Amino acid sequence: TISATGTVEPEEVIDVGAQVAGQILSFGRDADGKTVDYGSKVAEGTVLAKIDESLYAAEAAQAQAQVQAAAANLQRAEADLQQLNARLYQAERDWQRAKKLGPSEALAEASYDAYRAAYQTAVANVAIGKAAILQAEAGVAQAQAVLRRAQRNLGYCTITSPVSGVI
Repeated sequence: TISATGTVEPEEVIDVGAQVAGQILSFGRDADGKTVDYGSKVAEGTVLAKIDESLYAAEAAQAQAQVQAAAANLQRAEADLQQLNARLYQAERDWQRAKKLGPSEALAEASYDAYRAAYQTAVANVAIGKAAILQAEAGVAQAQAVLRRAQRNLGYCTITSPVSGVI
């Protein structure tokens, strides 16, 4: 028999906490089926507590909707670019015909200038359409990042034990 006094120190201490704020709805169950508390034995992956996830679920749903809206904006920008390319084609053909005629009795100088301006405007509009696609693609990427963050926060609402041990 050995008689001694002192403090029992664990071999390894791991702090487990929540990464999101919220009301704790319930505590998990230990190996004996009792509510997790000080001194409970738990296995790795055991649910220790559940935080109210309603706000985080709403944020995730909102982020999912933003991803869908961004994808729709991208489709719209791509369709707009196709339309702008068609207008460019028509303006280019008109301008080629006008260049062949040149300002003359068959084509007034004002009409000649109008065809030239329409062509240059169409070229600029296609460049704007391409930029809109890049912007829409960036919007999709940003919305997906927000969704990933919202989903991760939602996942943090369940606190699990990282190792087997005693609380």
